[in-house]
Amino acid sequence: MGMRSTPRGPVQRQPNVPLLQDDAPTLVRAFLASATAAFAPLVAEHGDRWSLSVEQSSGQGLVTVAPEGITHVFIATAEFANAFVAGEITFGDREYRIQTSLGPTGTVLRYGLWEWADALESPEVTFRNTDFVLTVSRLEAIVTSMARGVAALQSTIASAPASAVARMQQARTRVQTAFQERLRSDEHRRASAAAADAFRKHDYRQVIALLQPYVDMLTSAERKKLEYARKKL
Repeated sequence: MGMRSTPRGPVQRQPNVPLLQDDAPTLVRAFLASATAAFAPLVAEHGDRWSLSVEQSSGQGLVTVAPEGITHVFIATAEFANAFVAGEITFGDREYRIQTSLGPTGTVLRYGLWEWADALESPEVTFRNTDFVLTVSRLEAIVTSMARGVAALQSTIASAPASAVARMQQARTRVQTAFQERLRSDEHRRASAAAADAFRKHDYRQVIALLQPYVDMLTSAERKKLEYARKKL
């Protein structure tokens, strides 16, 4: 699916997600209305910009859809720009997430509102848990909080020092590195299980193919299997 990639806040997984308490069209209409109202003071000057869109996934990628026409994974977007900052607040994806990304107007910098808040030492200005937003009341509270956060930080973001941007990039790199390490560890576990099965079947070429990519992560037992398989060829 071709959903756009935007910065995400720390994800708090909810293993037992309840059924939707409000349906998707109702939630999207509420998002568009609450975002328009909450961000209105931020885009009230001549030259400021505000636009809305709703898209959903299809066989041809993302297509524009009215809220009442939503039947698949969707993303509702409100884009904004003023003299200080430009960015977007979005709602949707598979996890019904609300997030805001922004940067100084006239630049290509885009970081999550929570990233700016941390870098500028104002972590209290924005919500952290914004996944699985399943009710209109919670949605409106988060959108309002994010608009207030943008209002509180916009002038500082507009003149953010390079050190703040560097801190955000370093933090993002750490998160991405940790994710890649977890992903590779998961792949290693699956390869190890498959290699054990191949070893029992004396399929030594498969053992080598499965374990060789993870040679830097192998346990002592896995190294012995790999060495044995190499000797058998």
